[in-house]
Order: sequence, then C-alpha cells, then structure tokens
Amino acid sequence: MTYSIIARRQVAGSVVARDQIGSQGWQVIDARGWEILVRSLPGVSSEGRVDVVDRRVCVVLGSPTNLTTLRSVATVFNSDAVTASLAQVFRILYTALGTAAFALVEGPFNYLEFTEDTVFAANDALGMQPLHVVYGRHLWLTSELKHIGQIEPGVFRFRPVQAVVESDNRPDDYLPIDNAVRLKPGSSMRLSQDGAGHATTNTSTYHVPRLTIAQDLPPAEAKRWMAELLTATVQSSVDTDSRIFVPLSGGLDSSMVTSLASRKRTDIETFALGTGRSNEFPFARIVADHLNTQHREIDFSSQEIIDGIDQAIFHNEIFDGLSAEIQSTLMCFYRSVGTEQARVVTGYGSDLLFGGVLDRHDAFESINARLWSQIYRTRWTGEFSPFGAAAFGLDVQHPFWRPAVIGFAASLAPQLKLSDRDVKIALRECAEECDLLPASIVWRKKIGIHEGSSVNAIFADHIGADVKDYKQKTIYCYEKYMSYLNGHATPGGSLK
Repeated sequence: MTYSIIARRQVAGSVVARDQIGSQGWQVIDARGWEILVRSLPGVSSEGRVDVVDRRVCVVLGSPTNLTTLRSVATVFNSDAVTASLAQVFRILYTALGTAAFALVEGPFNYLEFTEDTVFAANDALGMQPLHVVYGRHLWLTSELKHIGQIEPGVFRFRPVQAVVESDNRPDDYLPIDNAVRLKPGSSMRLSQDGAGHATTNTSTYHVPRLTIAQDLPPAEAKRWMAELLTATVQSSVDTDSRIFVPLSGGLDSSMVTSLASRKRTDIETFALGTGRSNEFPFARIVADHLNTQHREIDFSSQEIIDGIDQAIFHNEIFDGLSAEIQSTLMCFYRSVGTEQARVVTGYGSDLLFGGVLDRHDAFESINARLWSQIYRTRWTGEFSPFGAAAFGLDVQHPFWRPAVIGFAASLAPQLKLSDRDVKIALRECAEECDLLPASIVWRKKIGIHEGSSVNAIFADHIGADVKDYKQKTIYCYEKYMSYLNGHATPGGSLK
C-alpha cells in the first residue's frame, strides 16, 4: 500500500531532504513543475499506483477495497482498463464520469493528478485518508501534517487550547490550525499557483452525508441483509496473500469479524489485548477455541498504554481525548506485532452503527440522530486514519466501516438497535441465528474497547483527572499534538 504524500511546487536550489522526515519507504516522483514524495509500506512497491497518463502524473494513495468492481466499470468506457494500472483505472473513471466516479470507490483513498501548473485531488467519502494544504514558507500538499512540521519546524499557527476544547460540534473538515486546510470528506479540489506564488483552490463536493428516514424493514429481512453485507465486507478484507491479524476482545463485534473471516480462511491469527489492571482474556479464549484460531494474549503495562496514546496523537494526528484513548491499545498492538505482509482486520465502528453506545433509557425517536452524530464525528477525529498501522508496517481494514454497511445501519429502525433485552439487538440476533458464536459471547454485556482493559482509568491517572473528564484528556492530547506537529518532539515508546 502506498499511503502518504508530500508535494510542493519545485523551488530553485531547494529540495526536500528525506532525512528530515525519515528516509524509510519514501520515493521521489519525477513530475515537471512539482517536487513529490510518496511513501509505501515496507517491501511494497508503488508500481501501478503512480503512473503518467495523458501527460499527467497520477497517484492513488490508500487501500480501495473494491478494485475488481472499479476495473470492471472502467472497462465499459475503455477496454484498456482490463490490463491498466490502478492509477490508469482511476484516470479512466474520472475522465468518463467526472467527480461522481469517486463515489464508486470503497475504502480509504486519495486520487491526485499533477500537471505542470495545477494539481487535482479527491478523497474518500468517509474521510479515512486525509489530505491537507499547508500555507508555510512554501505551499504544501500532504497526507500527514507532521512531515511539514519536520521540514519547517514551527510552521503551524494553532488555535488556543480553550477555543479547541470548548465544543465538540465540529464540521468534518475541522483542523485546529489557522494556516492549514483539510479536504472535506467526499470532495475534490483543484490547486494552482500564479507566477507570484499565490495559491488558488477550487473545491467541490461529490458526496454529502445525510441521515435518512428509518427503513420499514421486517426484522428477519433486516438481519438477512446484515448477514450478507458483513459476510461480504469481512471476507473481502481477508482475501489477500497477507497474514491476517484480528484484535479479539471476545465482544460481539471482533468475535463476529473473526467468525466470518474464519469461514474464508483457516489461518486467522487472533490477539487478546489487556493491561495489568484488567483484561478480557477469558472471553477471547472462548471465541478462539470455538473457531480454532492461532491465539495469543498480550499484556501491556500502564506506561505502554500512555506511549500508545502519544503514538495515536503522533501517527494518526489525533487531538481528541476520547479518540486517542480508544486508539491507544491498537497502537500498542501494532507496535507489538508489526511485520511486513500482514493485515489487521478489526471490528471497530460497529457500536456507532448498530447501537452499542446506546443507553437503555434512550428515547427511540432520538436514537438514529444520536448514532448519526457519532458517525459524523469520526470524519474529523483521525481514528480511522491508516498511518498508525502503517508506521509499524501494517495494513488495516475495518469491515464495518464501509459505505454500504454504514448506509444500511444508519437507516435501520431504532427498534433493531435497542430493546428491553439489550443494545445492538438485531446484530446479536443475527449472530445467533447464523450460528456464528457461542451464546455466552452473543449475549455478553457490552464493554467499550477502552474500558475492558482499563485504558480509560490509566489515562485518567496519568493526567490526574477523573475517568470521564474528556475535556482534560483532550487538553493533554491537543498540547501533545501541537508539539508533535510543529516538529518540537516525538513520542516515547519503541518507534520504527
């Protein structure tokens, strides 16, 4: 996977020094008028993802998950698509369909076209693969802001701490930086500079997410669709020559992913993650034994969890306290198992879709709106960004977080998400009726990923705050974020 880019207009007598950003994995792209570097996972070539088409340098970043479908559609317009590179397929689709072509792409991606005077860029509809414009001494286009801070230390003009933490209601292109812009999810832009170096940016949106009226689906039909969609997304995620690692808590979501993956492959490797304070190892062991996976248990120290929080802030550029806390265990996991030719497949995101974050006392008429606000929130938090996994040589996929699954789940009737018996009621019944898991796992009480191993308490103790004081946790994260992005510090722990 090629996952990151740095680009600027060529400057006479000046080149980006790769040792400033860590030389591993970066490749210089020859493009008239532009200085471009792209980064791939170790041992992975950018071949096919970078190509010259119609005198344009075309670049595809990220991990689109429906490449066979995209190639088939492109063949309708140009028979060369059968054997074309991935970059050429994107160019064919864009030429034929305009920006509407990008609505066909599933999974995190950026598509860029560089000509001598301009750059065109588009991103995925969910905001999983971020892209930014930075106005520093030079005009920069970058996937990861921290690299610009390493090249130009102190470049960013951050907003005051209190202005950032006072509200959680943010647009999905939000950045707490005055001289940087994040491309809005589901959008494209055309960037150019005039002879004096002044930039012009034209942006358009190809996808606007909206909460729709709940579908009136009978429960049996809804569960049938659930099973079909999740089977398709999980099994496509494990359809690779890479090893498959699943972080397995023994909760419903990661257990369903493991079960569906095991129906496609018999070599799934599962990992139960805990801390010295608490863990969910017995539940994960039930699932691993039931599905006969290769299983390991990993215990992290409190210091490793804090390092994981700091690395989530650094790698995925997260300034939100809750998101960094949730990501910390995954960061520790990536660091522990990082290797070439391995893919991590998670159950992450299911709670926001099927009601795991709900409370028994929630009013039915507000359930979908509440869940939708949580889904929308992920578009700016950075929690689905690929950079944390990539830093340790891993590709990561989240089968629940696909447009088809999100669209279907967001419009399900509230009664299929909450009942007198439990939250995520239809998903639990789906797992039971499809005989995916033991009943003790299907009907296990919901525990948050950050709660089962006491990460929330470890973080709170570290900063001297209450477990639920996410304002103080965000202040901690934002102060680290500012220091990391401006090139003044790097996180502790075992970094690669």
